[in-house]
Order: sequence, then C-alpha cells, then structure tokens
Amino acid sequence: MSEVEDVISRLTAKQQNYLNSYFTYVPESLKSSIQVVRMPAGTTFIQEGEPVDKVFILLKGSVSAVDYRVRETVYGFCHFEPIEIFGTMEILGYMSHYKTTLATTQDSLFLKIPGDVCRKWILNDVSVLRLETQRIIGYLLEQSRKERLYVMLPGNERVYLILTNLYETYGKRDTYSVYLSRKDFSEATGVSERTITRALKELEEKGLISREGWNIVMTWEQYRKIRKLVRVQINETGE
Repeated sequence: MSEVEDVISRLTAKQQNYLNSYFTYVPESLKSSIQVVRMPAGTTFIQEGEPVDKVFILLKGSVSAVDYRVRETVYGFCHFEPIEIFGTMEILGYMSHYKTTLATTQDSLFLKIPGDVCRKWILNDVSVLRLETQRIIGYLLEQSRKERLYVMLPGNERVYLILTNLYETYGKRDTYSVYLSRKDFSEATGVSERTITRALKELEEKGLISREGWNIVMTWEQYRKIRKLVRVQINETGE
C-alpha cells in the first residue's frame, strides 16, 4: 500500500468515498505524482499572484483564506475544513495565477498534485469535472449567501464577527492577543469608529474581552460567549 492509499484509508468513510469517486479515472501518471504533505499551523502554502503550479487537497486540519491585512495581523476572511481542494478553481477558470493566499490554521495534512498534470486530467475527465463543478458552484452560492447576511448584520455584530474570525484563525483554544486600532476595525467592518468604540466597551464591561490600549485579549471561553452574540453565523467553523 502506498503512503497516499494509507492516508486515505485512515479517513472517515464519507471522505474515503468522495476521494475514491474523485480519483476513479485518474491516470497512472498522475497517481504516481501525488504526494502526502504535512504542514504546521501558520504555513502559507498558496500565495496570491504566484503561478498555479500545484493543487492541494486538505485531508486533516484547517485552512484560512487570508486577504486583509491590518497592521501586522493577517485577517482570515474564510475558513475551510476537510475535504477541501485548492487550485482547481483557477484551473477551471483558465487562470494562470492563484487568486487568494491560503494558510494553515492548524497542523494539517494534504495531498499535493503538480498543477500541469492536474490541469490535463481535470479538463479531460468528465467525472471529476462534474464533481468540481458541483463543489465550486456550491461554494460560490454559499459565499454569496454569507455576503448578503453580513450586509444585514448590525455594526456591533460585525465587530463581534471580526473578533471571532481572528480567534478561530489564530487562537488555537488558548488566550489570543491582537492589536487593532479603531481605524483598522473601521476598514475591516465598514462601520464608524464610534460604533466600534461602543461595541468594544460593551464587550469589556461584560467581561468578554480585556484591553490594554488597542491590544485586545480573548480567552477560549470569552470567544465562545462572543460568538453567541452574533445572531447570524457567517463562518460556521464549529467549536
């Protein structure tokens, strides 16, 4: 048994069935090029603007799309759990460069496939093309739904959402500290600095955060309580 087959055999039955369907007609030349890759939390494995030379399949761990920088903090705006595939959206769109930066938020396990080999396979395999189309359309529809819901959130709940997203990306069920000014928050949420000041003051008075200037500190328990304050869950990452 190869390392790839061994890793897949340790997944859940549902995940195994999906991958078996995905690789039903994979050519032997591609199968032999698939590698098992382990990455620690905090590893950037796809960088926006770089050539699409690899496809990654997330088997264990979690990944965040990071696209918004507030000072030295990278804001994770979208989170992914297994099974998730990265790089094929660009291939199907005939794009030569990655459109989003992706980083692991937990120790993660991937299958890595060379981009050129994967491109030839996907564009000529009707079965995997159908699976990819279903997956990508489902993702795009879900993102559209989340964006509509986000627009309807009150300003204070947008602040709560930013805090929970940051914790989910970097907190690791421990105490998390981040520096964010009112201007940073305003740019990230699209609400006024006055609303942000009021929302953070309310959280501090309720004991849901602590602050030293604009350094915001959250524990795991505080994060869980803040998350409950958001009426509409836009990022459903679980606890």
